[in-house]
Amino acid sequence: MNTPTTHSISARLRTLRLERSLSLREVQLRSKGQIPAVVLGSYERGDRTLSVSKAIQIAAFYEVPLNYLLSEPDPTIGASRAIVIDLRRLRFLVTDKSQMLDDSDQLRALITFVSGIVRKRNDWHGEVLSLRNDDLNLVAITVGAPPDALVGLLERNELLIQLDR
Repeated sequence: MNTPTTHSISARLRTLRLERSLSLREVQLRSKGQIPAVVLGSYERGDRTLSVSKAIQIAAFYEVPLNYLLSEPDPTIGASRAIVIDLRRLRFLVTDKSQMLDDSDQLRALITFVSGIVRKRNDWHGEVLSLRNDDLNLVAITVGAPPDALVGLLERNELLIQLDR
C-alpha cells in the first residue's frame, strides 16, 4: 500500500483548487467561510496538519471522494500501456455481426467510440488505430469496463494487434 505524504496531499489540494480556477478567497466565499483561505493555503503548503473532519469537508466541497485526498494514486493506472486496434477487423465485425465473439453493449460502445475517433481524425482509410494509455482509460470509462477488461474484449474479438504492458 502506498502511504500518502503530507506533500502529496497538499499537492492534490492545490491541484483540485486550480483545476476549478478558484482562488483561495473564492473557496472561502463559496464554502460560506467553512474553509478559510488562510487555512486552505496552509494545507496546500503543508504548513498545517489536515484533520480528518476538515479533509471530509474539503472533499465534499470539491465533490471528490475522501480517498482521493488521503491515498496515493494507483501506480498501475498511469502505467505506460499502448494498444493498436485492427480497424480492418473492426470493419469486418461491423458488416458481419455473426463473427462477433462478444456481442455485448461494451463492444457496441467500443465500435461507436472508435468510429467517432476515425471520423474526428478524418482517417477513413486507416488500417489501425493506436491508443495511448490515456486514450485506453477514456475508452474503458466510455464502455463501462476497467482497462484490463477492455483489453480482454479486444483480444477475444481479435481486434488487438499489439499490446505493450
